Amino acid sequence: MASGDENTPSLTNVFRSIKAENPDPVSTVVKGSVPKWLNGSFLRNGPGLFEFGEDSCNHVFDGMSLLHRFDIKDGKITYQSRFLRSDVYKKNTTANRIVCSEFGTLAHPDPCKNIFKRLFSYFVPPILEDNCNISWFQLGDEYYVCTESTHIRKADPKDLETGARDNYANYVAVNTMTSHPHRLGDGSVLNMGSSFGVRPAYNIVKFAAAEKGEDALKQGTVLGSFPIRYPLYPSYYHSFNISENYVIFLEQPLFINVMKLAFANFSGKSLKDTLQYDPKCTAIFHVAPQATGQPITVKYVSDAFFCFHHINAYEDDGHIVLDLCAHNDVTIINSMSFSFLRENAEGHIPIQVRRYAFPLNIDEDTPVGENLVKLTYTNATAVKMADGSVQVTGECVSEKGIELPVINYNSYNGKKYRYTYGVSDTADSLMKVDFIDKSYKEWKDEHYHPSEPVFAPNPDATDEDDGVVLANMMSLYKDKPSYLIILDAKTWQEVARAESPVPLTFGMHGLWIEDM
Repeated sequence: MASGDENTPSLTNVFRSIKAENPDPVSTVVKGSVPKWLNGSFLRNGPGLFEFGEDSCNHVFDGMSLLHRFDIKDGKITYQSRFLRSDVYKKNTTANRIVCSEFGTLAHPDPCKNIFKRLFSYFVPPILEDNCNISWFQLGDEYYVCTESTHIRKADPKDLETGARDNYANYVAVNTMTSHPHRLGDGSVLNMGSSFGVRPAYNIVKFAAAEKGEDALKQGTVLGSFPIRYPLYPSYYHSFNISENYVIFLEQPLFINVMKLAFANFSGKSLKDTLQYDPKCTAIFHVAPQATGQPITVKYVSDAFFCFHHINAYEDDGHIVLDLCAHNDVTIINSMSFSFLRENAEGHIPIQVRRYAFPLNIDEDTPVGENLVKLTYTNATAVKMADGSVQVTGECVSEKGIELPVINYNSYNGKKYRYTYGVSDTADSLMKVDFIDKSYKEWKDEHYHPSEPVFAPNPDATDEDDGVVLANMMSLYKDKPSYLIILDAKTWQEVARAESPVPLTFGMHGLWIEDM
């Protein structure tokens, strides 16, 4: 990937490679006043290295995982980073070339292999390994990093050292797993993973809360499953939603072409190339109680759209209310290729903060053709059709859309809430969206692009938005320093920033951990 010119604003500077990690904490220059109660670690994970020798990644999602930590204590902030020592990282480093396929980059057969091994490799589909470059999550006493494959890695949140490799598939029957598991109040974890083969399904996976010192992965079970509508075209999904009592899964019309995947190496296609979006196909919301994992019989059907990130869901007066970031198509996936980024310094991708409402008490006596949503605070509709399905339409909550949404997770996930925080649909500002008055607040710094924000609650909070939001601010100019911004979540004003003496990179997702 070519770097942007120092005097020209370029998105390639936001997604540039970091040539040197910083395993030892370095002091930042703090400007403003860090809240006295803010003590802990802001962890980030994301692609940080895109070149090996003459080879370059084609897509932002393909870079090697770089783990970050901002340590905040008594008003002082330090920064450190380490590359995840995944098997993928080690293989690419040793070969000085890309030898493992990623989402948008297809690795070519090793020229050192004999002709029979090279020929055989063309008939093995590209499989994501352990370049866990998307998220951090906690399972039992351990912290892990993950991608969308079944491979995960332990990682130390204090020194960012890489731990043991593991595989969800050793414990539950899945071939994929989302990088957005949900941690419940009792310490158990819910996730969604697909299984292909004789009985293809979208599986609800639960890891029960483990006793101290126990291996939480061994507590994994498939709680229940949703059927795959088209077995040779399973839906791609990055996240899912839960309310207090239900799991809600979106089967969207972005499909994985299994036959294309099987012959991808032979035809020279990456995993991204095996995805097919069908704007004429409906999206289906599947619902299952957490207690049993068994799907309810009602299917909630919507016109086609695409979703990377769900925001939250909750139950209210016999309804599930679900919020997500909705795209009209899959432009956002293609816009993260480096060929696109090199040509576009700025960009706008239409995104809606969209609210759906799903009435739960539907049976054969429920009238057909009427709006069944009785909540007065939303314009979302749900109409029972003659075939028993329920046609739903969402409400656009905010005039301006966001991506990479977060909430006050520990207190409000799965519960009725008011606020979400994210990156604007123009990718150049941080936004706070109010679900009650349908308004938004915006904060921006010209020629900087924010990463996903993370909410850190005030320990003595009485209001939902009593806390701060933290995010990396990445310069479009190569020679300008990037920094950590701290915003008052209530007023949406800057309270402090920490300028880093070393380069930062975008990062995908983050996690706030109170002082360890």
